Amino acid sequence: MRPSLPAAYAWLLVASLGCALVGCGGEAKTPPAPQATSGAEAAGGTEGSGSGAEPTGAEVAPAAQSAWGKTRAEKCKPAPRRTIDERARRLIERGLAAERQGDASTAKDAFSSALAADRDAFVASYNLGVLADRAGDESQALERYRAALLSQPDYAPAAEGIVAIRIRHGDVDQALAFVQGLAQQFPTNTALQALDAEVLVQARRYDAAWDAIRRALQCDERSVPALTAAVKASQAQGRDEMARSILDQAIKIDPNDAELHYLNGQMLAAETGSLRQALDEYRKAVALEPSYVEARVALGEQLLGAGNYAEAVKQFEAAVKLAPSLVATHLDLADAYRANGQWADAMREFKVVASMQPDLPALHYDLGMMYMAAGGDFPGLDELGALRQAEQELQRYRDFMGPKLGRDDPSAGYLADIQRRIERTERRLEREAQRRKREQERAARSGQDAGQAGQDTGQGGGSK
Repeated sequence: MRPSLPAAYAWLLVASLGCALVGCGGEAKTPPAPQATSGAEAAGGTEGSGSGAEPTGAEVAPAAQSAWGKTRAEKCKPAPRRTIDERARRLIERGLAAERQGDASTAKDAFSSALAADRDAFVASYNLGVLADRAGDESQALERYRAALLSQPDYAPAAEGIVAIRIRHGDVDQALAFVQGLAQQFPTNTALQALDAEVLVQARRYDAAWDAIRRALQCDERSVPALTAAVKASQAQGRDEMARSILDQAIKIDPNDAELHYLNGQMLAAETGSLRQALDEYRKAVALEPSYVEARVALGEQLLGAGNYAEAVKQFEAAVKLAPSLVATHLDLADAYRANGQWADAMREFKVVASMQPDLPALHYDLGMMYMAAGGDFPGLDELGALRQAEQELQRYRDFMGPKLGRDDPSAGYLADIQRRIERTERRLEREAQRRKREQERAARSGQDAGQAGQDTGQGGGSK
C-alpha cells in the first residue's frame, strides 16, 4: 500500500487558498492515452487515483454521521460500473499490445472485435476513439467517445477525449458545459470532478475550479486527478510554492503517473540550472506513457535547445504521429528538421502547416529562418534566391503580426542583415560576372591573336 496523505492535508491545502485571479492561457489538447480494462470496471469514483483501486469507506473517512444524516462513505459511494465480457477484455488487451508496438491497424481490428463480442465494451469504444483522434478523424473520435459514454455514462477518459477536441478548437465554453453536466450527474466520480476543475481553470473560473477540487478531495484525499488539477489551478493563479507542495505530495502517492512527471519537468525547466533534471522528468513521463504528446514535445524542445537535433527530431516525429491534426506539432518537427539541416524534410512539414493555417505568423518566421540558414544549400535555390525567399517570408511574418509586432521583435534585425547580405551577394555576383566577361573577352582576343599568328606563319612559309 502506498503511503497516504494525512487525512486533512489536502482539505487544508485547498481551503487555505484565496481567490486572486490572474491570466491563464488555454492549451491545445492532444488525444488522450489508450486505456486498459484493468481498473476500468471498478467503481467510477476514483479513476486514476493514486492507489489504483477504489478506497473503502473506512479509508476515506470515519463513519461519522454528517449534517445530512449520511456518512461520508455513503455520500461518496461511487456509481456502479458495467462488467465487460471476458472475451472482449482479452481482445482489448491484444489491441493495446498492438498499439504499444505502433500497429494501429491490428489494434483497431482487435478493439472492433471486442465490440462485436460485447457491444457495451466501453473501453474498446474509447480506444477506437483514441485511434481515430490520432489519425486526425475527430468526427469519428467524437462518435466513439460518445458511444463509450452511452455504455458507461461516467467513464472519465471518454469525457476527457471529448473535452480535448473541444478545447483544441478553442471551444472552452462548450467543453465546460459538457463536462459540468457529467460532473453534476456523477458527483462521487473524482476523475470527472478533477476534469471539471481543469476546464474551469482554462475558463479562468478559479473559484469554481477549487470548489470542484474540494468535492473530489472530500471523497478521496488521495485522488491524483484532483491533486493534479490543484497543481494547475495554483500555477494559473501564480501560486508556485503551493503548486510545488501539492505536486510533491501527489508524486509520493503515485510515482508512476506520467502527467505528474511532466508537470515537474515544467517547473524544473523554469528554474535556473535545473534543465538536466527537467529533461530527466520529461523522459520519465514519456517512458511511463509513450503516447503522451505534450511530454514528447517538451522533451523535444529541450533537446533542440541543447543542440541534440537528431534526438529532438525523433521526439517530434512521434508527436506528429500521435497528434497529426495539431499545427504546433508539425511546426515543431519542421523546426527540428531545419536545425538538423534536413531542408527537404523541413519544407515538407512547413507545407503541411501552410495547408492547415497559412496565416500563422510563426510559420513565415520559421520559413525565413530556414532560407536564411540554408542559403545556397537549399535544394533548387542559389544563395541569392534563398536570401530573397528569407526576406519575403520575414516580411510576411511582420505583415501577419500587424499591431502585435513588438518594437524589439528580432525580425527587424534579421531583415536588415538579410538585406545587407543580398546587397553584398549582388555586388559579388556582379563582380564575378564582370570578371568572367573580361576573361571571355581575353580568351576571345587570345584566340583571334593565335589565329592571326597562324595565318601569318602560313603566309610567311609560302614566300620562301
